[in-house]
Amino acid sequence: MEIVKLTSKEFEDFAKNNKYVTFHQKETWGILKEKNGWNYEMVGMKNKKKVVAATLLLSKKMPFKLKMYYAPRGFLIDFNDTELLDKFVKEIKNYIKEQGGTFLKIDPYVPHLERDVNGDIVPGGEDNSNLVEHLKELGFIHYGYNIDMSKELQPRWMFTLDLKDRTEDELFNNITKPTRKNIKKTLKLGLEMEEIGIEGLEEYKRITEHTGNRRGFIDRPLSYYQEMFNVLGDKMSIILCYLNIDKSTSLLQEEINTIKGFSDITEKRKEEIKSLEKKIEELKELEEKHGSRIPLAGSMFIACEKELLNLYGGGYDEFMKYDAMYGVQWHAIKTAKEKGFELYNFYGIEGNFKKENNPMYGVYEFKKGFNGKVVELIGEFDLPINKAKYKFYKFAFASYKKLKNFVNKIKNK
Repeated sequence: MEIVKLTSKEFEDFAKNNKYVTFHQKETWGILKEKNGWNYEMVGMKNKKKVVAATLLLSKKMPFKLKMYYAPRGFLIDFNDTELLDKFVKEIKNYIKEQGGTFLKIDPYVPHLERDVNGDIVPGGEDNSNLVEHLKELGFIHYGYNIDMSKELQPRWMFTLDLKDRTEDELFNNITKPTRKNIKKTLKLGLEMEEIGIEGLEEYKRITEHTGNRRGFIDRPLSYYQEMFNVLGDKMSIILCYLNIDKSTSLLQEEINTIKGFSDITEKRKEEIKSLEKKIEELKELEEKHGSRIPLAGSMFIACEKELLNLYGGGYDEFMKYDAMYGVQWHAIKTAKEKGFELYNFYGIEGNFKKENNPMYGVYEFKKGFNGKVVELIGEFDLPINKAKYKFYKFAFASYKKLKNFVNKIKNK
């Protein structure tokens, strides 16, 4: 068996039945990356004309005649079949060498240690530590068990919710009490969830750009999101949450009328009426400033086989008190359940579950409220193909990072 190029049909038919498939290991992802400076190909290994292992391979030329290869989210293969894995790694290494590649990077969609909602290791749960060691024996260099999201190409830590064989009521009742309260708040206010197409991207872009500025990351340009829509088609969706002033005012007024309808208006009920009237006044002020229908937050989703993944999301600081993102997530979970998805992936978190001195804890805490589980992947690996050139690449890359950090420090003084 040797590495051969696969047709789109051969690759997709094999990929969709592999347990480790993600949208990163689909031809559409290769097409999208090609529009952003990469080359892509779909290769695999056959046994009697049957595909037994495959991968999407991205490649990019770098300075000094270096060439990087990347199998996003690792190979589509039975990692428990040691003989097959060994053969595939040997052949893929030879293939990349023939193409003038310097090294291959992988970050397999394979769990490391099974963990619970709190990030604690599940006793007797899944453990793929042996796979990490075996990959190292095959020549891969492991980047370690990082807990910092910024140190990985793709998140090593995720938070997921199992939807299979669970009703909508069961999913809702399993959510923590504070999170249920926040979801009910969005329902009580009548916040509107709207799935937008490419024509609504500019509004979503304004949200993500605002969020990026707040959280200190660089947002993608609008053209990138447009290309995603064009390439991914119905596999991509965006949900925006709006505050409809008239609708919310009407619901609050109905609540006031209900309280006033009681024969006994206690002091507590009087305070409730005052609070509701104050909210109506606040809505009137917002309408004067922002209009009658105000975008609060939004999120982007990508579907892949049995999984719906929440890729990017954000909201405006000014409207945080409306807890719009709770409504967006619950709406997306319900939609995923209705469409037959078995897994909802909240995506990236960091592997630090302590609240103290942890600026990223809030991201985990928000997702934890939906009572799913922490997923830890085995991490990122490099497989040197040309060892001398790879050594030079590592030195040059480290020097570049030091220079960049130095320049940033000077700028910030």
